[in-house]
Amino acid sequence: MSILGAIHKLRQHAGQASDPLPALMMQAERIAANIIHGAHGQRKAGTGEKFWQFREYQDSDRPQDIDWRQSAKNDHVFIKQREWQATQKTYLWCARGQSMNFASINNLKTKQETAQILTLALALLLIKGEENIGIFGNQKTGRSHNRIEDIAHALITDAHIDYTLPDHQSFHLPQNSGFIAVGDFLCPIEEIERNFADIATRTKNVAIIQILDPYELDLEYKGRIQFNGLSAAQNILINNTGSIRAEYNARMQNHIQSLQNLVHGYGWSYHLHQSSE
Repeated sequence: MSILGAIHKLRQHAGQASDPLPALMMQAERIAANIIHGAHGQRKAGTGEKFWQFREYQDSDRPQDIDWRQSAKNDHVFIKQREWQATQKTYLWCARGQSMNFASINNLKTKQETAQILTLALALLLIKGEENIGIFGNQKTGRSHNRIEDIAHALITDAHIDYTLPDHQSFHLPQNSGFIAVGDFLCPIEEIERNFADIATRTKNVAIIQILDPYELDLEYKGRIQFNGLSAAQNILINNTGSIRAEYNARMQNHIQSLQNLVHGYGWSYHLHQSSE
């Protein structure tokens, strides 16, 4: 299949997800709702319309900003501060790697396919919300049909690149931009913590979407199974899969909980999405 054909197919999937809003798109809407508002209050004084707080009048303030009603209730003169508002720039990142190519059932989309569709569906939603969007790794943003095409093209043509976490060393997010990262986040939590620490210095407006196969969430295999790792040295044959299910599930839930705690510790959003949905 040609690159144009692959992009067209990806856009079809994303478009189908964004119109009838099935389970995939409903989750995408919840994620996007944390960032989509057209204009975003930055919680600092400025010329926006949304009320932020009252504070005491200072010599540098404009007299027309005095709130006489509030001032009459107190012994001091107060002004009403409003939030500074600006069009939001949101960057999207989609993981790639051998682990993302996993699908437990033949007719199930891989985590990679699911991530690509969800990423592009979110891009479509963000543009509907009049956001300027871009792909992580490229400073350019916009909200036109061409920007969607650029993002779809990047999702397809980056197939040869293997990255499980955003490469923050080669690309620095603009300060206070929005950031949505989609991946399985199954690498060691220590690596994720180091990666997120740098992102946190750039922005607080982040959504982490973890995509997992249903068999990764609950080891549903039975009997004798050959499990293949990311290298031959990691391959392992289990004679009775049921005997390790409880230990596996506990370790997986611990990893997910550790990731949630890390994300919520930064005040970010965390969402778990199954590739079967």
